[in-house]
Amino acid sequence: MVGYIVMMDWSTGRRMELVRIEGAKVAGVYYPLIHEKLMKVMHRNDRKVYAWTVDDSDSMKRMLYEQVDAIVTSNPSLLQQLMQEIRTECMEDGFALP
Repeated sequence: MVGYIVMMDWSTGRRMELVRIEGAKVAGVYYPLIHEKLMKVMHRNDRKVYAWTVDDSDSMKRMLYEQVDAIVTSNPSLLQQLMQEIRTECMEDGFALP
C-alpha cells in the first residue's frame, strides 16, 4: 500500500497538497490540520486518514469525533481508555456500535 504525509510546509506556512500521489490509499496527516472538510476531501478521493502524533486526551477525542481511520500515538493506553469511555457513553445513550 502506498501512502504519503500531509503537514505544514514551514518554508511557506501552507499545508501540503492533500491529494497528490496517484494510487496512494493512505495519508498520514499532522493532526492539527484535520477537520471535517479535509476528511470529506480525503474520503471522497478514496484515501484513508491516519492522524499523527496524537498524545493528549483532548486531541484524541477530537480525532475520534472527526472519524479518522487511524490514530498514531505514543500513549496507546490513554487512547484505548478514551475509546472505551466513548463506546460506553454511546451505548448508554442508546447507540449501538460494532
